[in-house]
Amino acid sequence: MSGNGAPKLTIDAAGIKVTIVATSWHTIITDGLLAGAERALKAAGNSDYKVVRVPGAFELPLAASLAIQNGAEVVIALGVVIQGETPHFDYVCDAATS
Repeated sequence: MSGNGAPKLTIDAAGIKVTIVATSWHTIITDGLLAGAERALKAAGNSDYKVVRVPGAFELPLAASLAIQNGAEVVIALGVVIQGETPHFDYVCDAATS
């Protein structure tokens, strides 16, 4: 199936406990991702969500786990890892997805 644009969905997220966890690195990108997530939540009727900033992608899994332990029903994790010339990219990506 093909077509242009995103599907038109009616989503009701009112009353759902949502936490957005976003990294502090590469804010030019992550701030845009965060703004988009916030717009989508508000469009779905949820303006009572929490935003937690963490240093980098390495901290995303722990922060998401803590959010769930503290009552979040949904966690949106936003981060960016840019590949450079060192193996740091591989270490961070492996840790963030394990």
